Amino acid sequence: MAPFVYRAVTLLLAVLLVVSVSHWVLTFSARRTPTEPVRVLPAGDLDAQARNTDITPVARLMGSAASGDVGNIRALGVMAEGGTGRGIAVLGVEGKPARSYRSGDVVVPGVVLHEVRRDGVVLSRSGALQEVRLPTKSAPVASPSPISR
Repeated sequence: MAPFVYRAVTLLLAVLLVVSVSHWVLTFSARRTPTEPVRVLPAGDLDAQARNTDITPVARLMGSAASGDVGNIRALGVMAEGGTGRGIAVLGVEGKPARSYRSGDVVVPGVVLHEVRRDGVVLSRSGALQEVRLPTKSAPVASPSPISR
């Protein structure tokens, strides 16, 4: 009778193993749905205040000679190339029409586009780096009306 018990336990454990492995394979391979529905935001609905991080005080502490502000430069869009820092950025400079710049291009005299990131750009002025982030999108107030033709 003992061999029958060993075979029954072995069969039961094999079935449990197959069920467990199947459960975890289906759990990890299942498509995840977003927790909230995706909403289309109007292109012009951007937050008016871009989050700028000024690292000039830290650069002064580290011995860099910072010569004034970078000016009124806003990042309006980026196309970053992975994590390499290369890419193209659309920048608005002191109220002038927006232009596209590549990494290494001179934005204004003395200011160089040092790096392009997926959430903003890094500008270099005499070795002092300043990060300028993209404006954040605010939540829509009402659903957009259908387009009439």
